[in-house]
Amino acid sequence: MRRITWMRSALAMLLTSWGAVSAHAQSPTALLLTGVRSWSAPVHTRIVIDLEGPVAPVAPDTGSGRELVVALPFPGLIPAPDLAPVIAVGDSAVDSVWVTFDRSGARVRLTMAAGTRFHVFTLPAGEDRPFRVVVDVIRISAELAENQRLADLARNKKRDRIRIVAIDAGHGGEDVGARGTGPTFEKNITLAVARKLAAELARIPGVQPLLTRETDYFIPLRERYRIAERAKADLFISIHCNSSRRRGMGSGTEVFFLSLKGATDQADADLADLENAADVVGGVPPQAEDDVVSVLYEVKRNAMLERSQLLAETLLDHIAADRRVTSRGIKQAGFAVLKSVEFPSVLVETAFINNPREVVLLRDPEFQNNLAKQLATGVKTYFTQAGIPLGPPADANTTGR
Repeated sequence: MRRITWMRSALAMLLTSWGAVSAHAQSPTALLLTGVRSWSAPVHTRIVIDLEGPVAPVAPDTGSGRELVVALPFPGLIPAPDLAPVIAVGDSAVDSVWVTFDRSGARVRLTMAAGTRFHVFTLPAGEDRPFRVVVDVIRISAELAENQRLADLARNKKRDRIRIVAIDAGHGGEDVGARGTGPTFEKNITLAVARKLAAELARIPGVQPLLTRETDYFIPLRERYRIAERAKADLFISIHCNSSRRRGMGSGTEVFFLSLKGATDQADADLADLENAADVVGGVPPQAEDDVVSVLYEVKRNAMLERSQLLAETLLDHIAADRRVTSRGIKQAGFAVLKSVEFPSVLVETAFINNPREVVLLRDPEFQNNLAKQLATGVKTYFTQAGIPLGPPADANTTGR
């Protein structure tokens, strides 16, 4: 009863504070706080505060504790009409987010679970994205458990003589990827196909799928292949949807493997730049290219590029069996997500999401199922052609999580 009374009093105070700033709505210097959104991942929760323009937040960059207050000092900062004063997150990292306003600006208060740490940063506006203040809240115990899970997969792989195939659903969370009509977001299509591919691979004796993400959240590009590395994966397949600058002009499917010297052509270079910009959307600082540290590294990388080409060719051969989407061939480009030297890696551009005909296919569960079956058959064929034996059956219900 005391908690209910306290909540009612707090809400009343919040509504009063919002009423106090409503007079500023007519001010020519007014700036809207347009939204507060949350994304829950296995290890962390991301809180995103959307604003019409840049505001310098006042808060610790990093830290830990049960409560965090992010001050947004900007006289004339007001809530958008549909902004709720309290956002109930309710996962194992963040309980709720409270937003209050006064004449000096706004304060965003996060109540968090014990055993968490946070990181606060800003993201500039770009294209159709507003200026954002981001708070990542990491569950320390979940981070340790995830590392242990991947280590267990690596250890059990050798014991059970299985092959681990990492499936990377492109984009996610704040990074929606390319957009089609509907609207259709690339991040949702890639996740649907990745889940179906995991189910198909789990039916192949001796193969165990590992999804880099199972729900809708952001993962930095390099962290995607590092997940696979920690599990000692044998293959890495990143699922994406293509998009052309002009709606309806592009069509077909293509499979990429890494190029160290440049893309196959300018269009492929532009596509790689677009996919590599996912880190910018998600707030990952630019990283320098990895230096070649030894001759052995160079030899290993070249061997993996050769195997990646074989994997790309094998997968496209099977995808091309579906005549509804034409084959655009095997290509090379500098995709950051393909830069591991621990396993063959490919990126599958399934179809063009902004092509009116192909976006209908991409949304079709039957097309997604067929694509997953073709990719799974291609994986099995690759292992055969590469002379890699498949061991005893893996658990048909596991996807590595």
